[in-house]
Amino acid sequence: MKLDARTKIILVIFASITYGLRLTILENAVLVLGSSLLFWFSQKKKMAVIGVLFYTGFWLLSYISFLPAWLAHVLVVLTYTWPPLLAGHFLLMTTSSYELVHGLRKWRLPEAFLLTLGVMFRFLPAIKEDARTIRASLQVRGIFLRKRDVICRPLQYLECFLVPLMMSLLRTAQELTVASLTKGLALSGKPTEYLQSSWSLLDWSICLCCVSFLLLVQL
Repeated sequence: MKLDARTKIILVIFASITYGLRLTILENAVLVLGSSLLFWFSQKKKMAVIGVLFYTGFWLLSYISFLPAWLAHVLVVLTYTWPPLLAGHFLLMTTSSYELVHGLRKWRLPEAFLLTLGVMFRFLPAIKEDARTIRASLQVRGIFLRKRDVICRPLQYLECFLVPLMMSLLRTAQELTVASLTKGLALSGKPTEYLQSSWSLLDWSICLCCVSFLLLVQL
Protein backbone atom coordinates (compact mmCIF):
# COMPACT_ATOMS: atom_id res chain seq x y z
CA MET A 1 0.00 0.00 0.00
CA LYS A 2 1.44 3.35 -1.07
CA LEU A 3 -0.02 6.59 0.28
CA ASP A 4 0.83 10.11 -0.78
CA ALA A 5 2.90 12.08 1.72
CA ARG A 6 0.17 14.73 1.89
CA THR A 7 -2.36 12.10 2.95
CA LYS A 8 -0.10 11.05 5.82
CA ILE A 9 0.27 14.68 6.91
CA ILE A 10 -3.52 15.05 6.87
CA LEU A 11 -3.75 11.91 9.03
CA VAL A 12 -1.41 13.49 11.60
CA ILE A 13 -3.50 16.69 11.62
CA PHE A 14 -6.70 14.66 11.91
CA ALA A 15 -5.35 12.61 14.83
CA SER A 16 -4.19 15.78 16.58
CA ILE A 17 -7.65 17.30 16.22
CA THR A 18 -9.28 14.22 17.73
CA TYR A 19 -7.06 14.59 20.81
CA GLY A 20 -8.75 17.90 21.59
CA LEU A 21 -12.23 16.42 21.17
CA ARG A 22 -11.90 14.11 24.21
CA LEU A 23 -13.22 11.01 22.49
CA THR A 24 -14.56 7.96 24.26
CA ILE A 25 -12.51 4.82 24.78
CA LEU A 26 -14.38 3.10 21.92
CA GLU A 27 -13.83 6.00 19.52
CA ASN A 28 -10.13 6.08 20.38
CA ALA A 29 -9.98 2.32 19.86
CA VAL A 30 -11.36 2.80 16.33
CA LEU A 31 -8.58 5.29 15.59
CA VAL A 32 -5.90 2.97 16.97
CA LEU A 33 -7.28 0.05 14.97
CA GLY A 34 -7.32 2.17 11.80
CA SER A 35 -3.72 3.27 12.36
CA SER A 36 -2.66 -0.32 13.00
CA LEU A 37 -4.29 -1.42 9.74
CA LEU A 38 -2.31 1.24 7.89
CA PHE A 39 0.89 -0.11 9.46
CA TRP A 40 -0.12 -3.67 8.60
CA PHE A 41 -0.80 -2.98 4.91
CA SER A 42 2.41 -0.92 4.70
CA GLN A 43 4.42 -4.03 5.69
CA LYS A 44 5.04 -2.71 9.22
CA LYS A 45 3.27 -5.61 10.90
CA LYS A 46 5.29 -5.47 14.12
CA MET A 47 4.29 -1.86 14.68
CA ALA A 48 0.66 -2.72 13.90
CA VAL A 49 0.60 -5.32 16.69
CA ILE A 50 2.48 -3.04 19.11
CA GLY A 51 0.00 -0.22 18.52
CA VAL A 52 -3.01 -2.35 19.47
CA LEU A 53 -1.34 -4.12 22.40
CA PHE A 54 0.00 -0.94 24.00
CA TYR A 55 -3.34 0.83 23.73
CA THR A 56 -5.12 -2.16 25.26
CA GLY A 57 -2.55 -2.23 28.06
CA PHE A 58 -2.93 1.50 28.79
CA TRP A 59 -6.70 1.15 28.87
CA LEU A 60 -6.76 -1.89 31.16
CA LEU A 61 -4.14 -0.53 33.57
CA SER A 62 -6.00 2.79 33.92
CA TYR A 63 -8.91 0.91 35.56
CA ILE A 64 -6.79 -0.73 38.26
CA SER A 65 -7.90 0.84 41.52
CA PHE A 66 -4.76 0.36 43.63
CA LEU A 67 -2.48 2.31 41.27
CA PRO A 68 -1.30 5.74 42.43
CA ALA A 69 -3.49 8.59 41.23
CA TRP A 70 -0.69 10.20 39.21
CA LEU A 71 0.08 6.93 37.40
CA ALA A 72 -3.59 6.36 36.56
CA HIS A 73 -3.74 9.90 35.21
CA VAL A 74 -0.67 9.29 33.04
CA LEU A 75 -2.23 6.11 31.64
CA VAL A 76 -5.45 7.95 30.78
CA VAL A 77 -3.46 10.67 29.01
CA LEU A 78 -1.58 8.00 27.05
CA THR A 79 -4.84 6.47 25.83
CA TYR A 80 -5.79 9.85 24.34
CA THR A 81 -2.35 10.68 22.91
CA TRP A 82 -1.73 7.23 21.44
CA PRO A 83 -3.63 7.81 18.13
CA PRO A 84 -1.69 11.05 17.31
CA LEU A 85 1.58 9.32 18.23
CA LEU A 86 0.78 6.40 15.93
CA ALA A 87 -0.12 8.76 13.08
CA GLY A 88 3.14 10.67 13.49
CA HIS A 89 5.14 7.46 13.69
CA PHE A 90 3.45 6.18 10.54
CA LEU A 91 4.49 9.36 8.71
CA LEU A 92 8.11 9.05 9.85
CA MET A 93 8.44 5.31 9.22
CA THR A 94 6.90 5.19 5.73
CA THR A 95 7.95 8.52 4.21
CA SER A 96 11.40 9.55 3.06
CA SER A 97 12.57 13.13 3.42
CA TYR A 98 12.41 13.65 -0.34
CA GLU A 99 8.83 12.35 -0.55
CA LEU A 100 7.81 14.68 2.27
CA VAL A 101 9.44 17.72 0.68
CA HIS A 102 7.93 16.81 -2.69
CA GLY A 103 4.44 16.55 -1.18
CA LEU A 104 4.72 19.83 0.71
CA ARG A 105 6.05 21.58 -2.39
CA LYS A 106 2.76 20.76 -4.11
CA TRP A 107 1.05 22.77 -1.37
CA ARG A 108 3.14 25.81 -2.43
CA LEU A 109 4.99 26.09 0.87
CA PRO A 110 8.03 28.43 0.97
CA GLU A 111 11.28 26.88 -0.20
CA ALA A 112 13.07 28.19 2.90
CA PHE A 113 10.74 26.08 5.06
CA LEU A 114 11.24 23.04 2.83
CA LEU A 115 15.02 23.46 3.04
CA THR A 116 14.85 23.54 6.85
CA LEU A 117 12.55 20.52 6.92
CA GLY A 118 14.71 18.51 4.54
CA VAL A 119 17.84 19.17 6.57
CA MET A 120 16.03 18.36 9.83
CA PHE A 121 14.78 14.97 8.62
CA ARG A 122 18.27 14.00 7.52
CA PHE A 123 19.79 15.45 10.68
CA LEU A 124 17.75 13.53 13.25
CA PRO A 125 19.17 10.06 12.40
CA ALA A 126 22.67 11.56 12.54
CA ILE A 127 22.26 12.34 16.26
CA LYS A 128 22.10 8.66 17.20
CA GLU A 129 24.95 7.74 14.87
CA ASP A 130 27.24 10.51 16.19
CA ALA A 131 26.45 9.59 19.79
CA ARG A 132 27.32 5.95 19.10
CA THR A 133 30.61 6.95 17.48
CA ILE A 134 31.62 9.23 20.37
CA ARG A 135 30.68 6.60 22.95
CA ALA A 136 32.80 4.00 21.14
CA SER A 137 35.75 6.43 20.99
CA LEU A 138 35.49 7.05 24.73
CA GLN A 139 35.46 3.34 25.46
CA VAL A 140 38.65 2.91 23.39
CA ARG A 141 40.26 5.49 25.70
CA GLY A 142 39.04 3.64 28.78
CA ILE A 143 36.23 6.10 29.59
CA PHE A 144 33.01 4.19 30.18
CA LEU A 145 30.08 6.58 30.54
CA ARG A 146 26.62 5.33 31.39
CA LYS A 147 23.29 7.09 31.03
CA ARG A 148 23.02 7.67 34.77
CA ASP A 149 26.38 9.48 34.74
CA VAL A 150 24.57 12.60 33.54
CA ILE A 151 23.38 12.81 37.18
CA CYS A 152 26.18 11.03 39.02
CA ARG A 153 29.10 12.67 37.18
CA PRO A 154 27.64 15.65 35.29
CA LEU A 155 30.94 17.49 34.71
CA GLN A 156 32.65 14.47 33.18
CA TYR A 157 29.56 13.67 31.12
CA LEU A 158 29.46 17.25 29.82
CA GLU A 159 33.17 17.39 29.01
CA CYS A 160 33.60 13.93 27.50
CA PHE A 161 30.26 13.35 25.76
CA LEU A 162 27.96 16.35 25.35
CA VAL A 163 30.52 18.89 24.14
CA PRO A 164 31.99 16.54 21.47
CA LEU A 165 28.47 15.57 20.45
CA MET A 166 27.40 19.20 19.98
CA MET A 167 30.53 19.96 17.92
CA SER A 168 29.97 16.89 15.77
CA LEU A 169 26.29 17.70 15.22
CA LEU A 170 27.14 21.28 14.27
CA ARG A 171 29.53 20.01 11.59
CA THR A 172 26.94 17.47 10.41
CA ALA A 173 24.23 20.14 10.13
CA GLN A 174 26.52 22.33 8.04
CA GLU A 175 27.38 19.44 5.71
CA LEU A 176 23.71 18.52 5.28
CA THR A 177 22.77 22.12 4.53
CA VAL A 178 25.50 22.41 1.88
CA ALA A 179 24.42 19.08 0.39
CA SER A 180 20.78 20.23 0.20
CA LEU A 181 21.78 23.53 -1.42
CA THR A 182 23.99 21.70 -3.90
CA LYS A 183 21.04 19.53 -4.92
CA GLY A 184 19.08 22.69 -5.73
CA LEU A 185 16.56 22.56 -2.90
CA ALA A 186 16.63 26.35 -2.47
CA LEU A 187 16.40 27.32 -6.15
CA SER A 188 13.91 30.08 -6.89
CA GLY A 189 12.77 28.47 -10.14
CA LYS A 190 10.74 25.33 -10.49
CA PRO A 191 13.05 22.42 -9.65
CA THR A 192 13.38 19.28 -11.73
CA GLU A 193 12.00 16.30 -9.82
CA TYR A 194 12.26 12.62 -10.62
CA LEU A 195 9.45 11.74 -8.21
CA GLN A 196 5.93 12.04 -9.56
CA SER A 197 2.99 11.67 -7.20
CA SER A 198 -0.74 12.15 -7.33
CA TRP A 199 -3.67 11.25 -5.14
CA SER A 200 -5.15 7.85 -5.76
CA LEU A 201 -8.59 6.53 -4.88
CA LEU A 202 -7.12 5.20 -1.63
CA ASP A 203 -5.86 8.68 -0.63
CA TRP A 204 -9.27 10.23 -1.28
CA SER A 205 -11.01 7.40 0.60
CA ILE A 206 -8.85 7.85 3.71
CA CYS A 207 -9.43 11.61 3.74
CA LEU A 208 -13.17 10.99 3.33
CA CYS A 209 -13.08 8.58 6.29
CA CYS A 210 -11.34 11.22 8.43
CA VAL A 211 -13.96 13.86 7.61
CA SER A 212 -16.82 11.40 8.16
CA PHE A 213 -15.40 10.39 11.55
CA LEU A 214 -15.19 14.03 12.69
CA LEU A 215 -18.76 14.65 11.57
CA LEU A 216 -20.07 11.56 13.37
CA VAL A 217 -18.27 12.47 16.57
CA GLN A 218 -19.84 15.93 16.58
CA LEU A 219 -23.39 14.59 16.16
